[in-house]
Amino acid sequence: MMRRLNGFARGLGLDDAATGQVVENVVADMPVHTDEERLSEARNRLIVASA
Repeated sequence: MMRRLNGFARGLGLDDAATGQVVENVVADMPVHTDEERLSEARNRLIVASA
């Protein structure tokens, strides 16, 4: 998931550490969801983190 979000996060001005933290939290919070659902949630959280 990190690879898929890396360019998106960099475009928002976030570094790898911030992206990694968001990804870890999403995976922990959504263990039974699909990868696509987690990816969508991670993008939303990255947008919030960049604000």
